[in-house]
Amino acid sequence: MFWLAVVLTTLPTLSHAGDTPVPEKIRKIDLKSISIPLNHKNISENKAGALTYLGGVQLFSNSASFGGISGFVISPDGDRILGVSDRGFWFLANVMYDKGHLVGLQNGEMSPLSDEKGRQYRGKESDAEAVTLVDSGGLVVSFENDHRFRYYQASSTLNFDSVLKSNAQVISFAPDLSPVLEGLPKNLGIEALTTLTDGRMLAISEAALENSNNGMARAWIIGRGAVLPLTYELTDLYRPTDMATLPDGDVLVLERHFSLARGMASRLRHIKAADIREGTELKGEVIACMEFPYNIDNMEALAVRQNEAGETIVYMMSDNNFNPLQRNLLMMFRLDQEEKPEQPQPAFSGQQLAQTMGLVAGNR
Repeated sequence: MFWLAVVLTTLPTLSHAGDTPVPEKIRKIDLKSISIPLNHKNISENKAGALTYLGGVQLFSNSASFGGISGFVISPDGDRILGVSDRGFWFLANVMYDKGHLVGLQNGEMSPLSDEKGRQYRGKESDAEAVTLVDSGGLVVSFENDHRFRYYQASSTLNFDSVLKSNAQVISFAPDLSPVLEGLPKNLGIEALTTLTDGRMLAISEAALENSNNGMARAWIIGRGAVLPLTYELTDLYRPTDMATLPDGDVLVLERHFSLARGMASRLRHIKAADIREGTELKGEVIACMEFPYNIDNMEALAVRQNEAGETIVYMMSDNNFNPLQRNLLMMFRLDQEEKPEQPQPAFSGQQLAQTMGLVAGNR
């Protein structure tokens, strides 16, 4: 949300995390979806670089807690999404399709993210920015301002409903991540997070390296008992906001840009799996770029899956910052790329994940 400070003098005063009373337990929320075109000026356009548009919606709800979605995962069948908001909420909903195109969400539920003692987060400690599925039964959430990772355990494989009822577990790695996270500026934390096909996590912050002229962001490969540093190239005033791992092990990075002259812009960069290693400078290739008249907002969340036809489906969601001038958007695309041989992904049990990542958690 770095760009928001640029326009604080021109926009109404924004709400902050914790300003609005939050529910003590899971509650259903109303959801309304309105279909949107990819391009404001040409509603028949369906291409943006390597992406083919497969529908999108603007989302509305009477719930004061809804909005600010900064990261999400999607079930392998595409039927459900589970997201986190920067006010410290889980958001769960069913995805609706019509002839392979996204047309809306329904059966929305929200629940406050809880700490290790089952208490809901308050104020700046509730600023959840990214989430990744680390095994079939758990997720890791990254928090900004009070920088940290927390693990949430599902009761069974991909049981998103049970995650809403779970308490946080403190994760300790070898070596400890605390010194790394404590060095990040308050509002430049881990915005982009994904689980690689070998079970380790890739994390990219918005914080640039010192003396880099804002050219390289800090990044880490986390797992197998180590925290391995690398960097991520920042160009054209774009900053990373989320990531997703493709079936072949490559990674997509969602980036955003904002300026008063240009407005909002988003783009996708493609990083090859072979380039993700300690000490490297991740650069990647820009494969899609969207700005006005494309129908976007503050695109901050990214998820991918593979459909029954073997196509890679890409989902993007916006964080409206609880600002009445911004929108909650969910958009779906097909990634058009050269065919590659299928590579099986390893299946990790909770125990195998703990061994792979060097994870030590509390009672589950």
